[in-house]
Amino acid sequence: MPVPALRFAVPLLTVAVAAALGSAPTASAHAGGSAHEARATRLVTRQAVANVFPPSIGARAFLSDAASGEPLAGKKVYFWTPDGTEICRAVTDGEGEAACNGPIRLGPTTVGTLTNGYVATFQGDKRYKGAQAFGTVNVMLRP
Repeated sequence: MPVPALRFAVPLLTVAVAAALGSAPTASAHAGGSAHEARATRLVTRQAVANVFPPSIGARAFLSDAASGEPLAGKKVYFWTPDGTEICRAVTDGEGEAACNGPIRLGPTTVGTLTNGYVATFQGDKRYKGAQAFGTVNVMLRP
């Protein structure tokens, strides 16, 4: 039986997130055939850390050229909850890593974020195609 998908709209992009923790933490766009077409990218997430005290979440992802594996620097990556709320955004460094911390709003949607994970999105640009990846969340209880 296929896993049902949770769909939500984000600016300039519609994201489909599998509503199960077993989803693969990587994604890539398809390569183009022309030298003038945007190149495919690969986005790989790392497990995010959510702190209950204070309520925050730290997310990380790595962006690279899908064909060469070279990290992509200076590219903006957005991090979203499964319900479409932006957690934070960051620009990739020389290693292709984007990392940031954002607040968690304590309430009914918090459970969804902690159990269903988060989505990292690179929206693409003239040179590179967009990509998205699903990441899991580890909860830390620190007073």
